[in-house]
Amino acid sequence: MSGNFDSFSLYRNTIFRPRLLAFLILSSICSGCFLFSQSRNTRAEASFSPPSITLANSTIYKVVLHGTQDNPEGSLPAVPGLSISNSPQVFRSASFSNGTPSVRLEMSFQVKASREGTFTLPSWIVNIGGKPLQIPAATLQVLAPSQQDLIRKKRQREQEKELEEAAFIEFHTSRPFLFEGETVPATVQLFLWDGLRVTGLSIPVKNGDSFSITKLLNPNEKRNLLRNNGKRYALFSWPIGLTAAMAGEHKLSFSTAIRVRVSNRRINPFNNPIFNDPFFGFGREESLKVKGDEMTMEVRSLPMKGRPLGFQGAIGTFTSESRIDSDSVSLGDPVRLVFEISGTGNFAAVPAPEINSNKKFKIGPPSFSFEGNQITKHEGKQSFEYIVTPLVAGLLEIPPIEFAYFDPIRESFFSASTLPHALQVDRGEQWTPNDQGSNSPFSRPDESTRQSSQDLFQAESEPGEWVSALEPSPLMNNPAFWYFQAIPLAGFCSLTFWGVRRKRRGKEKFKRKENSLSRQMKDAVGFNDPSSLLRAFRDLLRLKIAKIHKHPNPSSLASEELIVHLKAGKNSDEVIGTVKELLRSCDDQEFAGNELAKQPVEDLYRKGFAILKKIR
Repeated sequence: MSGNFDSFSLYRNTIFRPRLLAFLILSSICSGCFLFSQSRNTRAEASFSPPSITLANSTIYKVVLHGTQDNPEGSLPAVPGLSISNSPQVFRSASFSNGTPSVRLEMSFQVKASREGTFTLPSWIVNIGGKPLQIPAATLQVLAPSQQDLIRKKRQREQEKELEEAAFIEFHTSRPFLFEGETVPATVQLFLWDGLRVTGLSIPVKNGDSFSITKLLNPNEKRNLLRNNGKRYALFSWPIGLTAAMAGEHKLSFSTAIRVRVSNRRINPFNNPIFNDPFFGFGREESLKVKGDEMTMEVRSLPMKGRPLGFQGAIGTFTSESRIDSDSVSLGDPVRLVFEISGTGNFAAVPAPEINSNKKFKIGPPSFSFEGNQITKHEGKQSFEYIVTPLVAGLLEIPPIEFAYFDPIRESFFSASTLPHALQVDRGEQWTPNDQGSNSPFSRPDESTRQSSQDLFQAESEPGEWVSALEPSPLMNNPAFWYFQAIPLAGFCSLTFWGVRRKRRGKEKFKRKENSLSRQMKDAVGFNDPSSLLRAFRDLLRLKIAKIHKHPNPSSLASEELIVHLKAGKNSDEVIGTVKELLRSCDDQEFAGNELAKQPVEDLYRKGFAILKKIR
């Protein structure tokens, strides 16, 4: 008779009897004697299971310690040609065999061979409770790969090729090399096989610190694209501007992650659930890592020969011009001087040409504006606007503007100079006090020039309407003016009231939805329903992230989009990791039922509410 000590728990619901009490006391005494006797008789066994393998397979190095359950201390010896894992699986057991008690500790190490031959793992020492114990030697025989191994390897290579053809990234540039600081247009393309049930995708990420790229926005999408391998794909392409940061040969690649719907069935020609039909049986979502080929790009340094003194880093093919908004002004009036460069190049890194103030002009800092391809910022027109204020009067000349750049096509430096601008500056009108004379409009008339009243006569005229004053009444005293002003004022107040009320209704609706989901999570704890709790948590997370980032449709946010918004909100890695774990558990509960529920519902409830309070 043999059995585990935990079998005594089967008697919890039985009626208490004196015989049972005596049996328990006797068992405790036997167990104490058994442990004491085992501690004095500790021995070790070591073997490979199986002891003979082919080169394509792996085996288990098993160490069994009889008479103890204490953790041993020691280090495995190294054997050339064998790769042994450092994290073994540990199993403890206690049992009765033929009336004799025994305990043991079993450690299993994964072993992989790199070549054929016979390998012997020599004996080694472990310490148990401060006492040394010798582990015996063990021998492993590694044979050449069998026909079945070769077939399995071939199938594995075919499977990897199928996976590579199902989803892949391609990267294209206009030239295989760049100059340091140069910007060139490039395209990142993601190909997804039509046979994949893709539920979500992420924006590709650049791998390589020697280059910078413009922000990847909404992709251009193209469906039903036939490739040379005979498969049809959906193509997502992102145009970018690629800028080289440092000279040398550097690696560059792009990668992303997609979510695919797969089946739980494991039987297919390649033993890969990616190629199973998810509509038969229970489906689930899996994350698939997609990597592009790593390419080596040459970045050349700009030559020193022929470099102008005014060169500030402009690389491309440019033309320049300048203009002023007026060629005649008064002293002290500002003039706008606009300098424009157009063509192709690194517009995002081109600084404004320096124009220094002098005794004739005061020149303020320029303002920038760009017209052209806002995605790559490689082709277009860059404008610099200066405010020039003349300080002296006369016929002045605004000096030409020098602009130096490097042409990567002709691989040489060039300087472009604009024409000077003539500017006529007048002194303007100046006020001086006039003398008290006859020509002054403010002088009193002389007594000699005053006319006599005897020369005046009464002219006959028709009587008109009598008015109290000759000056017109102010417009603000007219009631009709205020009537007309009240109409737009009433409309503005109505629109303001309607907007505030609508915003308040939106907030109340959001609050009711948030309270409803919180109650669902709380009720799920009472009903011990982890699936409902996790669904409510995901909906509550969507609401909160949509409120923070002002997303118009919270229910459309996928798990990957939620993670992207969390990273954009500068949340900690701990918060993002916990949310990923909860979203993964939610997907598992949704597509695999209670089989994947490994945490108590109370723990999930506390963890979910705690993480929702930390989200920013």
